[in-house]
Amino acid sequence: MKTALVELDKLRARAAQVSAPGGRAYNPGWHEALDLRNMLTVAECVAQAALERQESRGGHTRDDYPAMSPEWRKVNLVCSLDADGEVTVQRQPMVPMRTDLLELFDLSELKKYMTQEELTGLPGAAGGADGQGAAAAAPKETTH
Repeated sequence: MKTALVELDKLRARAAQVSAPGGRAYNPGWHEALDLRNMLTVAECVAQAALERQESRGGHTRDDYPAMSPEWRKVNLVCSLDADGEVTVQRQPMVPMRTDLLELFDLSELKKYMTQEELTGLPGAAGGADGQGAAAAAPKETTH
């Protein structure tokens, strides 16, 4: 990621020289030239946040932090531009997902993104053989 950030700086310098001949009507190159600055900013946000996040979860994997950490489910990383146009990354506390909403997910799917510690207390997490969450439990009675 550190190498990616260096390469993004090089691309940003090149992007400052980009132009597209012709007008904006029916000119994908013109639109791409306008979008390039934003694409580089988003790429930098992804790389900065990936460096900050010290765990592996889902599509985000790190050799130096191969396991999931329950602490990282408690924060979002928020990227913004400071007054100088530099990307900054800040941690923002998250409101945990309600248990009744988590129960709607298949337990086998949740295991991919949550630690055993995080799964504790969810129906079916204590070794349910079907791998289902509460959605697979007996239907609840409804009264009209």
